Amino acid sequence: MTHNTDTPPLKKNTFKLTFGLVLIFVLFAFLNIPILKTIWENSFDDGTYSHAYLIPIISIYLYYNLAKIGQLRYREHVSVLPVLLVIISAALLFVMSSAQISLGYWAATLAILLSSIMLIYRTSWQLIFPTLFLAFLMPGWGLLTAILQKVSTNAVTFLMSYSGIPTFVEGNFVTIPAGVFEIAGGCSGLRYLIVSLAISSLFSFLYIKNTKKALLFFTVAILGALITNWIRITALILIGEYTDMQSDLMTDHNVFGWYLYIPFMFLLFMWGNKLADHDLLSDTAINVASPSSVYPARVNTLILFVAIIISSTALKSLFLNDLPSSGEISEIKPIIKRYTTVEQISSNTANTPDIYLKYFFNGTLGNGKPTAHDNIYIPLGWHEIGEEIIGDWNYITIAKQNRVALIRYSFDINNQKTAYAGAFKKQRIKAALSGQSETYLHWQYSHCLSDCVEEKKLNKTK
Repeated sequence: MTHNTDTPPLKKNTFKLTFGLVLIFVLFAFLNIPILKTIWENSFDDGTYSHAYLIPIISIYLYYNLAKIGQLRYREHVSVLPVLLVIISAALLFVMSSAQISLGYWAATLAILLSSIMLIYRTSWQLIFPTLFLAFLMPGWGLLTAILQKVSTNAVTFLMSYSGIPTFVEGNFVTIPAGVFEIAGGCSGLRYLIVSLAISSLFSFLYIKNTKKALLFFTVAILGALITNWIRITALILIGEYTDMQSDLMTDHNVFGWYLYIPFMFLLFMWGNKLADHDLLSDTAINVASPSSVYPARVNTLILFVAIIISSTALKSLFLNDLPSSGEISEIKPIIKRYTTVEQISSNTANTPDIYLKYFFNGTLGNGKPTAHDNIYIPLGWHEIGEEIIGDWNYITIAKQNRVALIRYSFDINNQKTAYAGAFKKQRIKAALSGQSETYLHWQYSHCLSDCVEEKKLNKTK
C-alpha cells in the first residue's frame, strides 16, 4: 500500500500567492507617500510607538505563513461585497486626505488595504487579522491619552491614600511634601497599553482557539498594563518623597517602568501557555483537491488598480499650484511647519508695528495644515499671559521681558474664517467633497502700549 505524499499545489506556489499582496502594498505605498510620511513622523519618531518598526514585519510574516499552509488563495471571480468595500474605502480615503483629517485617512488606509486584500484573495478570519494588526503602528491611539491620564490620576490618588503621605491632587498634578509630580501624556500608560494589545491579540490569533479564553487573556493583558503603570507612578512618587527628590529616577523614569512591565509580561505568557491549544496556523492548512488559480483574477486586479489610483494622495499634487511667496519675512513669527508658501502683508516698522502673515497650504501633505499639532502660534521666546476667542479670531496676549504684544490667528478655507479647529475640520470635509483642499492660516502681531485692550478693540474692526 502506498501513500500520496505530493505537496498540494498551493504550497508549491508561495511566491506566486504572495505576489498579489506585494502588488497591493507597493502600489498603495507608491501612490500615497504623503500618508506614509505622516505615519513616519507621528509613529516611528515617537517613543510611544517605538514598537512600530516590528508591526509591518510581523504582518508580512503572518501572510507568508498563510501562503505556506494554503490559507492564502486568489479569488477566481468578482465578488460584489469586496468591490463595494474597495470603492467605499477609496472614496473615504480621497475625502479624508483632501480634508486632511488625520484619524480619518489613517482609518481609510487600513480600510482600503483590508478591502483590497479581500478583493484579491478569498476571505477568512486568518486573512483579515494580519492587516488589522497594522492598526498598532497608526498614530491615532493618541486620542486615548487624555482619558488614560485621568484614570491614572484617580488610581494614583487612591493608592497614595494608603501611604500616609499628605497628598494634594489638582488636575494632573500630584503634590507631596517633597515636591510636585505631573502625570503627563507620557505617564498615561498608553505605551504599555498599545504593546499589551498588540502582543495579546497576536498570541491569541496564533495559539488560542477558544473565544472565551482569548477574551480572558486579552482582558488580563489590558488590565495588567494599566495597573503596572499605576504602580510605576505611585512607586516614583514614594521614591521621590523618601529620597527628597534626589533619586536618579526623578529624571529618568521610563526605564523603571519596563522593569515592572517585563516581569508582568513574563507571567502573562506563562499563564497564556496554559490557555493555548496549539499553533493554529499550522493546524489550518488546506488540502485542495482541484487546482486553484496562482495569479490574481484580471478583473479584480483592474478594479483594485483603478480604485487605488483614483484615491491616490500623491497624484493630487500634480494638479495643485503653489501661490507665490513674498520671500523674507519678519523675525517675529509663529513656528508653522509644512506650509507651501507664506505672504507677508505688512511689516514691522517704527510707524507700523503690525505684522500680518498669510500662510498657504496646498493640501498635498497630510500634516501640512493650519491646525497641525506641532504648529506653535506664539513666537519663539515669548510666553502666553491670556487667551480668548472673539468672532473668527483667536486672541493671545503675549509677553517677553518688559514687552507686551497681541497676536491673533484664524483658519481659512474658501474665504471662510473660523477660530475653532473643530469647525475648521467640518469645513475641510465639506470642501473636500468638491475636491477643494487649499487652506490658509492668518496670523497677526501687534505691539501693545500697555495691556493690549486698545489694540484688541482696534483689531476687531479690521
